Amino acid sequence: MPPPIVQLTGPLLLGHLFNWGLFGCLTVQSYIYYLAFPNDRTLPKVIVGWVVIIETLQTILSTRDAFRVFGTNWGNLENLNEIGWLWFSTPVLGSIITSTAQLFFGWRIYILSQKIYIPAVTIVLSFVQCGAGLWGGIFAHQLGLFSEVQIHASPITSAWLGGAALCDVIIAISMIYYLLKSRTGFHKTDMLLTRLVRVTVETGLICATFAILDLVLFLSFENNNYHLAPSIALSKLYTNSLLVALNARVRIVGGRGTCEPADDFMLSTSLASRGTGADVNSRSLGRVQMSSETNQTDDDISISPSKMSYTPSVPHEKQDEVV
Repeated sequence: MPPPIVQLTGPLLLGHLFNWGLFGCLTVQSYIYYLAFPNDRTLPKVIVGWVVIIETLQTILSTRDAFRVFGTNWGNLENLNEIGWLWFSTPVLGSIITSTAQLFFGWRIYILSQKIYIPAVTIVLSFVQCGAGLWGGIFAHQLGLFSEVQIHASPITSAWLGGAALCDVIIAISMIYYLLKSRTGFHKTDMLLTRLVRVTVETGLICATFAILDLVLFLSFENNNYHLAPSIALSKLYTNSLLVALNARVRIVGGRGTCEPADDFMLSTSLASRGTGADVNSRSLGRVQMSSETNQTDDDISISPSKMSYTPSVPHEKQDEVV
């Protein structure tokens, strides 16, 4: 007996809605990064560009499947069981994006610890989950039906999602340990480290939780699409976590618990402002100002409800020339 229609269409609809919502968050995060950190090293810039391109492709392909199910083939029960392009947009692209984020955090752990053991473990787990995701996507394409995937692909899916969750937990614990160990006693630097620890806990916990939730739903509920609600948007959680970690260096001017930001030597190539979005104290970390008016300070990125603008700082000795 086929399951109720809502058990097939409901999770699909929620998954696509979550996917588009998180893509909007990713777009904003990417734009903030573009404005605030022009002096970052080449590696984080390339990683951000890479994940944005892959996520755009993933969103296009998943939206195509959403239109196929809820548009052109609406009411066709057999079509609901067809995988379409989700074999590629979810496990294949998702595992590649997840691996990219995990390798980046593994690199940061190595920079912090100067030891290869934990980064090596994260690299191995990242490649395992990526390989399982690629294999699972190709296998799902060969099967062609969601009902067949749940019967025959449980070991592959367990390796993919379980490996991703385990790697996330190891990364979060390691980052917290080494960030806390890196405290210097300087207020500015310690404030930045505290913020990075908080972001690491929040993002790592979210990614691991949703990966485990996806796996539990896949293994526990057969003949329905419950697992697709978190699965379709899972990669967006990793890319947003990556951008949140990079943008954690942004300071809200006048916000609670803020201070002059300290430079992140792992990411920035310059300790001096080049007039391109750095802090007023030339820290290349950028500052975001939230206000109801268009308030501008030296070298600030000013965000207001109506517009976003950037005003570079002007050295005092050149102010007369500008006037």
